Amino acid sequence: MSLLRHATTALVVSAMLASSGGVAKAQATELPPWLAGQANETATEDTVDSKTKSQANLPGWKKDRIEQAALFKETPADVVISAVLAEPIGRQREFVQLKNLGGQTQDLEGWKLTLTNGDEEEESFVFGNGKDGCPSKIDPLDSLLVLKKSPDNPCGFEFKMGPSENLVLFEAGADAEGVDSMTWGNVGQGIVLYRSSDDSYEKAPQNVEGDALNTLQRLGGFNNMITFLRHFGLDNILEGRGVRRTDKWHNKIVREMDYDIPYTLFAIKDEHWEKLFKDMAGEWAPPLTAPELLEIDDALVFDIITFLMVQESWNSRSLNLKMGGKTSMAFPTAHPDRKAVLQLDDSGTIRLNYDCVDSPSPDEFGCAIQRGWGKCQEDWMNDNGFFSGRPLGYCEYECEKCYCDPLEDNCAKTVITDVTASSGKKGIVHVIDRLIEAPPIMPEWVAMDENGNPIEKKKVEKKKEKKKKEEEKKSSSSGGSSGGSRRTYGYYNPWWGK
Repeated sequence: MSLLRHATTALVVSAMLASSGGVAKAQATELPPWLAGQANETATEDTVDSKTKSQANLPGWKKDRIEQAALFKETPADVVISAVLAEPIGRQREFVQLKNLGGQTQDLEGWKLTLTNGDEEEESFVFGNGKDGCPSKIDPLDSLLVLKKSPDNPCGFEFKMGPSENLVLFEAGADAEGVDSMTWGNVGQGIVLYRSSDDSYEKAPQNVEGDALNTLQRLGGFNNMITFLRHFGLDNILEGRGVRRTDKWHNKIVREMDYDIPYTLFAIKDEHWEKLFKDMAGEWAPPLTAPELLEIDDALVFDIITFLMVQESWNSRSLNLKMGGKTSMAFPTAHPDRKAVLQLDDSGTIRLNYDCVDSPSPDEFGCAIQRGWGKCQEDWMNDNGFFSGRPLGYCEYECEKCYCDPLEDNCAKTVITDVTASSGKKGIVHVIDRLIEAPPIMPEWVAMDENGNPIEKKKVEKKKEKKKKEEEKKSSSSGGSSGGSRRTYGYYNPWWGK
């Protein structure tokens, strides 16, 4: 009782001081410490309760995403050498690219890159403190490109890289140990070494003059993919040419593809296709060849190849800008009924999610409208496949539910990225680490009558128009002439959307 009396007295005194104005009004905002402490505790408890309640209402996939993001922010910085161009040709310039795989910013002041050539001679480049305008920090998942020093680039390194070198990245300090290294020998002129895993690297040119098909030929090891592209006439699409009319079943689909735009091609190496050839032939038969697979199941191959052709040119940087902070986004592919969900993982690596589709919402409105109404987190939209047939419920990519699940292993990882065809004007090639399946095409929602028979589309539209007129008539008649408010409904909201 005494605590309540003190609180009441303090509030009354504060109100009296506020009415007197001047200095008294300023003093009224300062509560006694014992009362201020109680107020803060109450506010904190309310905030925690509201936060807990709001998270309790989130679907499971959303909670997992939030927990993963929170855990990643706690991971320390992890800077590695992600790419090196040692022998440039033409207008290329030597560079070393560093990448921060961790969740915290790394200050590179005092860090150094040490190059040891074949004669065991060492040269080093030391990072400054940033006061001279040269970059000295790497944010989480970000990269830092260090170019060779020149009049227009005073921040670069001075050592000269050759065909056989060993490059080591050291932390600050005289006795610091190397945190990462890269060794190469006779890679070739104009070839970039890319980190593909902790202990392996891939090599590829930065740019190839020509189209995406020429790029595959220059990379080497993609003969099967080139065979499939040519079989379906997709090489003409990549080259920016149309396709002639034929009697083949896939010709109509290919002829309707847009050939006036570049494509981002996710390429699969021959070794992954050959594993499929062996599995389909069986244990005792010799492996299939690419032409034999086309004879057996050309529809399977067509679905995969057209899904791997994403419209427009997307490299790592432009993809990151397009996403605008999102972790995933759906992009149209060459196939008219499929979209590819591209994601940037915790290391900033491009991943292709091949198990993410939109199961249409069970109504005539569709996923885009349901998302606009804010229905993505409602229970009926996240039914775990009970009605939707999909583990994440309806409208997976429209509601941004898709993510790379390490347990499901549902995403292909790029091992070579950003190989441009004619500087990106004719496309970009990314090489992925596996053979993927094309995601299923979900059937459109079809209205049913009381007997469970599908209703024709024209009848559905007439029914919607009739319903709309009835609602408009009802809302206009309920307004009356008494000056009361009148409610009108711009759309029909089904029971599952309430």
